[in-house]
Amino acid sequence: MRDATVGLGVAANNIANAETEGFRPSHVVSTALPGGGVDPSVVAGDVEGVDLVGEMVGMMMAQVAFAANAQIMSTTSQVDRRVISLLA
Repeated sequence: MRDATVGLGVAANNIANAETEGFRPSHVVSTALPGGGVDPSVVAGDVEGVDLVGEMVGMMMAQVAFAANAQIMSTTSQVDRRVISLLA
């Protein structure tokens, strides 16, 4: 979820600064962590200009990833509650 949140923030910043002269858009690099998950890092871009379509696609992908992770957490919580009720 943190990866998606960071990605949304970076995309929003890039879009907000699309018309800023000399702006170099950032991007997120996600590093896999041992044991699961990822560690997102924001990396400054080296080329001027914002790809608005690419940024919008990135925002949509981050939104879907966030929603999927939220659903996984909800389902896991439901399963945990059900197991506890069966053991009680």
